[in-house]
Amino acid sequence: MRITEGMMTASYNRNLQTNLSNLSASNMKLTSKRQFNHVSEDPARAAKAFSVRTQIARNEQYSSVVENASSELKTTSDNVMNLTSILETVIEKSSRVGGTMDQTAMNSIAEELKGLKEEVLALMNVQYGDKYLFGGTNVSGAPFTVDDSGALLYNGKAVDKYDPDNPDTHFPSNKDVYLDVGYGSTGLNGGNKGIKVSTSGVEVLGYGTDDRGRVNNLYSIIDDIENKLRAGDQTGAIESLTNLKDKQSYVTTATAEIGARQNMLERTKSRLSSELLTLQESQDNLEGVDMEKEAINYQELKTAWQATLQIGSALILPSIFDFIN
Repeated sequence: MRITEGMMTASYNRNLQTNLSNLSASNMKLTSKRQFNHVSEDPARAAKAFSVRTQIARNEQYSSVVENASSELKTTSDNVMNLTSILETVIEKSSRVGGTMDQTAMNSIAEELKGLKEEVLALMNVQYGDKYLFGGTNVSGAPFTVDDSGALLYNGKAVDKYDPDNPDTHFPSNKDVYLDVGYGSTGLNGGNKGIKVSTSGVEVLGYGTDDRGRVNNLYSIIDDIENKLRAGDQTGAIESLTNLKDKQSYVTTATAEIGARQNMLERTKSRLSSELLTLQESQDNLEGVDMEKEAINYQELKTAWQATLQIGSALILPSIFDFIN
């Protein structure tokens, strides 16, 4: 078959365009540091890359949730630890009662207990941002209030009047709240998979009465010690102090439970961090460019392009201007 000049030119143009396209693609990779910039360039790889990106976005969302929950729990833990310190001070001051102590001395201790009691109330109404930490599902209003008689209320219900058999005495807005941090559960009572993020103030301070008819709430017990000291009832104050020591276990239990949740969040943070590193590595393998390897490829393509141009100069017929020159 006779090869015409037109056929040679057409073949040359095709090779020229191919080399130019390859050189341009390599240059784009070096500039963008990406394997592809359009889905059409590599649909299969692009689909995998989009899937990995979605997983990374979800991981980062969960990580943000866990970080916020960790900060919130730390604030909760710090306040419970402060409560422990206050109780130790109450016990230390109340333990001075006895013997021939006169009313003036008892009134002085009672006044100190009043201030400590108010500190307890402030701690239990602490906020994290605009959220009340110890209100259960009630996060918008102070969970603990005191009525005109001096009785402590939790979400509007008398703490010491709680009766498990009487629903009218049960506390509203006091359900556990769980947060989805990658295990697939969120909302109220999702304890099988989510991490508990709410803390009930009455679980920390106590509520109702024990089998001996003594109040369980630590605030109420301090209030009882204060009132008996003001009335000069040393024996009664000492009995209430014994009750306070017995009920410290509420705070101990709360401290351990909050600590367990903090440990779970730390493990979750570690898991999410490890997963993120794996996902980022996958993303880099799918989308990233080996810059050193691509730089060598670019030089090879550039050499091919330049060689193609030199060949082309030999194929193109001399023009009239060449003859004039």
